[in-house]
Amino acid sequence: MKTEEILQVVKGRYDKAAEVSGAATGSCCCPSAAPASPGFAAQHGLYTPADLASVPKIAVNLSLGCGNPVSFAGLRSGEVVVDLGCGGGMDVILAARQVTSGGKAIGVDFAPHMIERAKQVVAEAGLAGSVEFVCSDLAQSHLPDESADVIISNCVINLCPDKAAVYREAFRILKPGGRLAISDIEYSENPAPEVKSRFEATWAGCVGGAMEEQAYFDLIGNAGFEEIRIVAQHPLGSSELEEMACCPGPEFTPRPENEDLAAVQGKVTSIKFTAVKPLSHQ
Repeated sequence: MKTEEILQVVKGRYDKAAEVSGAATGSCCCPSAAPASPGFAAQHGLYTPADLASVPKIAVNLSLGCGNPVSFAGLRSGEVVVDLGCGGGMDVILAARQVTSGGKAIGVDFAPHMIERAKQVVAEAGLAGSVEFVCSDLAQSHLPDESADVIISNCVINLCPDKAAVYREAFRILKPGGRLAISDIEYSENPAPEVKSRFEATWAGCVGGAMEEQAYFDLIGNAGFEEIRIVAQHPLGSSELEEMACCPGPEFTPRPENEDLAAVQGKVTSIKFTAVKPLSHQ
């Protein structure tokens, strides 16, 4: 698929998932994000039971991530944090509570119904005064230059056809010395070209656009970021892999063939990392 077609496919899938409020069975990508299993989330170092209990239920239902970037972003009071691909608003809520007085959380997403749901849950959480939303492509957020202290993202950049553009945009809107805290999906080693091509042909959930780790980090470095540090990595188990490959749910995304899923078993990894925009750059 071409770039514009991928964008429309992804936008349509996630917008529809938000429209039905994430209520359909199996609509969460990551089993650890499902409201019925907070213990699983805690076990895998994602959302704690306290996190899950502290946000409106619809935000948990629409939490489609593979990590919890707020947990390792080191957010401080007064900071401006931007969530690229904010979805239903769970990470925005957690971030807004950490930056508190004088700070701000900004959610960016290109699915209009996701933005609607996120506004709903932020209002329900009593945080409307400290959160803003932008309905936009992640590669063109229209946020001001050097306006953010921190950028977070939770299993979204893998969905973007032009990841280099997304990281260039992140670099632009970060202040010098600003930082990334990213959860995403990658290949620990490239699968066979024909298998990868079949995943790409349908942009299969969070696997269709995944990149090999070194190529991904090279792309981030080329955008200008330094001090790229891996916080944690988790090879996806078979059930996690299937759910990620069908994200945001099998009713929205075609399920890959069993043979293709088996071919990438052990090669698809949830990764959490940080990086820094240098204080001075050319």
